[in-house]
Amino acid sequence: MKLEQALILCGGKGTRLGERARNLPKPLIPVGGRPVLDHIMDALQAAGVTQFILAAGHLGETITEHYRTHPRENCTIEVLIEPGPLGTAGAVQFAADRLGENFVLAYGDVFIDFELRPMLAAHAQHAPLGTLLVRASDHPWDSHLIDRAESGLVREFIHEHQPGRRYQNLANAAVYILNKSILKYIPTDRATDFGANIFPAVLKAGEALRTYALPEEGFVKDMGTPDRLAAVEQYLQERTLAREAAAAPRPITTVLLDRDGVLNIDSDLIDRVERLEMLPGAAEAVALLTQSGIHCYVITNQPVVARGLCTEDSLRQIHTHLENEVARAGGKLEGIYYCPHHPETHHDEGIADLRRGCRCRKPAPGLIFQAQREHGFELGGAVMVGDRSTDIRAGRAAGLRTILVGSEEQRQREAVKAAADAQFSSLLAFAKAIITDQNPFK
Repeated sequence: MKLEQALILCGGKGTRLGERARNLPKPLIPVGGRPVLDHIMDALQAAGVTQFILAAGHLGETITEHYRTHPRENCTIEVLIEPGPLGTAGAVQFAADRLGENFVLAYGDVFIDFELRPMLAAHAQHAPLGTLLVRASDHPWDSHLIDRAESGLVREFIHEHQPGRRYQNLANAAVYILNKSILKYIPTDRATDFGANIFPAVLKAGEALRTYALPEEGFVKDMGTPDRLAAVEQYLQERTLAREAAAAPRPITTVLLDRDGVLNIDSDLIDRVERLEMLPGAAEAVALLTQSGIHCYVITNQPVVARGLCTEDSLRQIHTHLENEVARAGGKLEGIYYCPHHPETHHDEGIADLRRGCRCRKPAPGLIFQAQREHGFELGGAVMVGDRSTDIRAGRAAGLRTILVGSEEQRQREAVKAAADAQFSSLLAFAKAIITDQNPFK
């Protein structure tokens, strides 16, 4: 199935954005110097979409004029002005006579940046009535969530949380691939919405809706409030930094280190100082790098905090012990950055506020960018060293060169899931190669 058509809902007023939306429809508000709608269309066009239908409402003529004076190459754009508020589903019914058999439905105020082709392929393979993009919410306690079977089929849309019930952290990310036959569930005489009205009706009728999980490196964000808009702006700034670093690598001045499996033995869920055992040669490796003028930082996922197995105070004690072990060998860790979160919410343990999605948990690159902001090192001169594919993917997402370390068996297993630039048996082997002027990226 070749899917070339997208319908983008552009009717929002953007009242929560104040002055920024006074004379612009929300989809035309600039982020990164361009309308958010252009960024959305970039992602869709990269996946093969060439026909765009824009369902506009408030200040819709502004959208028409924008694409008349700023045409996009290699695609067609048609703007439909709704006669009044129709809801997310009503807008689809309004555009019914323009729709092909299958189409992407996106929201003009939801910034997207992820590879859509696998989602399109999944929809073609299973042929449900709709495929819904889902992700871990960063506020699952008050989000509308989705219950799905292991097969990926949607079982329920959860709009009100029942006391005592544990919900999987799976939220609607507002990107759908729909079959046109969904129109039979959309009334023509009133405004309706997909989440509240149409999707539950589809399930009640016994039809199939499937989920597709947002890739962990992907980014989707509703930019309808000033804080969310600022988050999109920061993401775009970081994306630019990553692309610049990847395009112009420089001599290595900074090494970012995963913790477990790189510096210490990965004994799973280290929750107290006594359980931290350094890997042979790891402290010596940091010392070699430090004494060669290379700055070292730790970038680590520590879900033991979210799981309630270790407090942040206890984790700081563990990290102080780690710093002391490195210092005894003559090295220095200039910063330790950790993600305390865990995205799963349906287990009966831990700290609810930390059981959520985030941008700091690898393979997302949030901690790398935080370290860069606070210390000012050049990403082009930085290397990410880890023992898992999540480390490598986080490094690549930040534009860094990457090193996979570990036993040959482990490296072969992880290398299947990640494309590291080079591999070494240990951190010490990597450090020795660096200080003897060997180029590990040949």
